[in-house]
Amino acid sequence: MLRFVRNSAYDVFKSTREKMSDTTRLCLHSAKNAFAAGQLVLREHSDFEITGVRFVNFSAPYVLCEDDVRYYYQDFVRYNDGEYPDKLSDAETVKVGAECSQSIWIIADVKAEALAGLCTFDAVVATSVGEFAFPCSVRVYNVTVPDADKAEFYLEYFLDPFTRLAGDRWGGDRMKFLYSYAESLKMIRNNSIDVIVIPLLLDGGSKRVSETEWALDFTYVEKYVDFMMKNVPTKRFAVRSIIASVNGDVLPMIGYGGKTVNVKYKTPEAEAWMYAYFNGIYKFFEKKGLLDMLQFRLQDEPHYTDCWIWARQICAKAAPGIKCGEPLDEHPSGLGLQGYIDTYIPRINVYEPGADYYDRMRAEGKEVWVYSCCFPEEAWWINKFIDHPHNHSRIMSWACYKRKIQGFLHWGYNYWSETSLYGTSPSARFKGDGFIVYPDKENLRVTPSTRLIATAEGIIEFELFKIVEQKDPAEAAAICASVTRTFTDYDDDPEKIESAHIRLLQAAEEAAAR
Repeated sequence: MLRFVRNSAYDVFKSTREKMSDTTRLCLHSAKNAFAAGQLVLREHSDFEITGVRFVNFSAPYVLCEDDVRYYYQDFVRYNDGEYPDKLSDAETVKVGAECSQSIWIIADVKAEALAGLCTFDAVVATSVGEFAFPCSVRVYNVTVPDADKAEFYLEYFLDPFTRLAGDRWGGDRMKFLYSYAESLKMIRNNSIDVIVIPLLLDGGSKRVSETEWALDFTYVEKYVDFMMKNVPTKRFAVRSIIASVNGDVLPMIGYGGKTVNVKYKTPEAEAWMYAYFNGIYKFFEKKGLLDMLQFRLQDEPHYTDCWIWARQICAKAAPGIKCGEPLDEHPSGLGLQGYIDTYIPRINVYEPGADYYDRMRAEGKEVWVYSCCFPEEAWWINKFIDHPHNHSRIMSWACYKRKIQGFLHWGYNYWSETSLYGTSPSARFKGDGFIVYPDKENLRVTPSTRLIATAEGIIEFELFKIVEQKDPAEAAAICASVTRTFTDYDDDPEKIESAHIRLLQAAEEAAAR
């Protein structure tokens, strides 16, 4: 059996071969309240089956113990141009074809209360042709990453509405899906929670009762908010845009029969509805003592600012003091919303040429995030596509740090449609852009991807950069620049990323000790 290891920044294809310098020793490095990941790789001249992995002989259980380590088999997603390593599987066994490399992802979760130091252990891989031991180690540095609800960086994924899940999503087995969502959101450190309010209001039986009044029932909004607060470290609730995106001039309104109808903006009933909508949400969050966590989105990617500004002015009256932000796929929209918008979220290829403007807005006290959504699709941009190296999902956060970006939004958490653009279709143009987890409908859960692991690594590293920056900003900048300068100027070599990761941990430990 041919065996070797790879760090977590590598994509391991079935065709991946060993290098002369390869060994079977996996060396991982982590902060506290974080995790470390790496890969064991097996390859044989004939078919074989992997039947499990066990972890034994822990040298320092106060640093890391058996319960802190888990594994996934690398699975592959087929598109019309070939197979890509993205999906991760926790199946009991995996069959491996002759002359094919099979990666096993090792994830070591390091608790906040763990002691710093080195822990060695063995990962024993059981196969149909025998057992094979890989010596492993995890070095835990004496620096603690803050919980996501206290983090410097915001991460937000759009969640496909739970209304599209068949069956009763608020009871019985359906709750397993919600808990699985929460586990993956927690792992990825998604601390800005996407809230699609209208379906939740309809669940509670909300309806229009007069020309200017609505009976809005927040029972299921509260269920959703409470669930996320309990299960996902949350820093913000971002209410999803209500006006039709891009060039839209209509919005959904809850009607007399408890169903939505579209109304045109600036009409009297649209204005009455928008006031009731914003004010109802405001009062709900006020009652729960969470107003400081609330932010509104109004119209996704507005190409004309008139609708957005109209909604913003109503929101200012109905929900005083609450900030509004928006994804922007055109720079003129960012210019046109100056004086109205609180959080600019330009797409990365809108931010780069307009960086001077957005940096000036940040200097004036506005938040500046970035996002990606299908575009830019050129290969030289960092992006989250399956046919990019998965470490692009990691160094996206490095580019954000270098450019002083405060948050990242991505629309595609669980949009599994079979479209030819961004979904699961083999001919998809934007491969994997609609999702970062995979559905396991039989077991009512979601399973992770290599891009999810990489995203979480990058978010953790952003926090480490901020820790180093407090004591040695020049060193933080130098470490970041050794890998990533902008969203088009970067080095995605896995060995350079790993070296910079270790250097960052060392610098963060030194900064924390000062």
